[in-house]
Amino acid sequence: MLSFEGVLSGIDDHVLYRKCPIQGGRYLYAYRSARKASAEEASYLARREKQNDFRPDAYEKKRRVFGVIVFESDQDIDPRAAYLCYDDRWLLELVFNRYKSDECLDRTEVQGDFSLLGSEFINFISTVLTCRMLRKARETGLLEKVSYGELLDDLSSAWRMVDSPEEPATDDGFWVHTRSHEFDELEALGLSKPIPKPAPKKRGRPRKNPAEDKPKRPRGRPRKNT
Repeated sequence: MLSFEGVLSGIDDHVLYRKCPIQGGRYLYAYRSARKASAEEASYLARREKQNDFRPDAYEKKRRVFGVIVFESDQDIDPRAAYLCYDDRWLLELVFNRYKSDECLDRTEVQGDFSLLGSEFINFISTVLTCRMLRKARETGLLEKVSYGELLDDLSSAWRMVDSPEEPATDDGFWVHTRSHEFDELEALGLSKPIPKPAPKKRGRPRKNPAEDKPKRPRGRPRKNT
């Protein structure tokens, strides 16, 4: 069984790693993600239960590699940097999907070198903007609640009046048919200034302000005049 040498720091997961040099000046980078291991094991057991073909020996063999990935590279880099490159692979997959579908950038339909260069330049700018939008949405945690396509649909329905102020605010009254969950998304992305929350109330009873200074009442019983 593969033995690891440490745990990556600064990763949104518990990831074991090992770096090993091999022949030819190349390196092997091995990782085991606790999150992926749990998901893969649950999926494997669900299939075995559904097909009723669980075998202990096959399970033990599979259990050793749940959540394990191994890379071969000719670059001698830090194991954390290598893992982050792998982690960004999913971002590239999302970008290519957006590039081919919603952005419709898989066809140029232009003739001539100048037109082709101009079209590809626009494609490049669109892809860079998409990458930045995806990264921002992921950092705010919105992609854990909705898909990127659903997020774009929500943002496209958030309209502003023509004479609206330059800096949008949720309570400025210049939004058109914008729903509450869309305001939450706009505020998370920094596209709308949220409504200020009221200051927390102080605990206890409020102090009473004396209306006027009254003379103090003398202590004890009044003396009788003899």
